[in-house]
Amino acid sequence: MATESCGGSNNELAKAAGIVGTLVAIAAILKRAFKVQKKLTPINKEEILLGMQFREGLSAIDIASRIIERKKQIGIGIGPLPSGAENIEIMMEVIRIEEIVGAIKTKMKIEGAFPPGVPTVGTGVNAGGPMVVNSVTTVAVKVEGLAR
Repeated sequence: MATESCGGSNNELAKAAGIVGTLVAIAAILKRAFKVQKKLTPINKEEILLGMQFREGLSAIDIASRIIERKKQIGIGIGPLPSGAENIEIMMEVIRIEEIVGAIKTKMKIEGAFPPGVPTVGTGVNAGGPMVVNSVTTVAVKVEGLAR
């Protein structure tokens, strides 16, 4: 007859430790899954309008080149394989990025909205001469854009 100390066998203790470890792992996964992301820093309209003039747009080849260069920096071989065959992993990296950028450029939708109360200015003429009208939007307006 085996004696059990502390109220249970070593086998039961191992099972309990395994269950506790599993619960800790599940809690960590849930914490990462539902982690509240930090808010993005707002960009004012002037920065957007000025900054867009200097953006070059997405280039799959440029992105793939930077990824391949970074692989090289951490020691991942980017040249031909030891057998002399082409490096399929590098070719796949280019294909992967081309597909992602292609999907962004052709499938992605960009939508925004102007809230009620946005100031507007209109100009024109009438029989009395030129006129300027100041007003505000009274309803929300949806706008759409294009990813480039």
